[in-house]
Amino acid sequence: MDVKKFLRKERLIWHKHFVPSLIAGIGVAIIALIFEFSVANIVLFASVGASAAILANIKSHHLTKLHTAIVSYVVAILISFLLYFINLQVRLPLALNLFFAVFLTSILIFLANSFHPPAISASASFFLFERSLLDLFYLFIAILILFIIIRFLTYTISQHLPIKEFWKEFKREF
Repeated sequence: MDVKKFLRKERLIWHKHFVPSLIAGIGVAIIALIFEFSVANIVLFASVGASAAILANIKSHHLTKLHTAIVSYVVAILISFLLYFINLQVRLPLALNLFFAVFLTSILIFLANSFHPPAISASASFFLFERSLLDLFYLFIAILILFIIIRFLTYTISQHLPIKEFWKEFKREF
């Protein structure tokens, strides 16, 4: 292979993936700085990191859309709230809680045509938090804001798309 072609190809790969990866990493790190580390946090930030990397992807696909991630995380938090309230009445074993979190989140995001796999593990980590529902809600809002910012920065910095195009991300059909 010609050296010039190789260097040009590597430069294109670098430019297409470095900035989006940097945006995703910085965004997740900023949110992680706010919270102390625990097993639930590690599981949550692993899924949030995966979502951030997906949203920072410059390829246009249903899984990389903001609408898909938001709907999936809304389902995840609703399932977590449901499990929280069930566990207030009847303390379920961890394995059963994980079964319900994975099964219910998976099937509901599939039925909502918003299948975003990292939200499934987020649903498990949400109910593992030993915090008030208000703290959980604030964390959830912070994550959604993070996703919006990551996708917006990817749009404007990495993809160089006009801001008016960004609002299409909130629509299912885009």
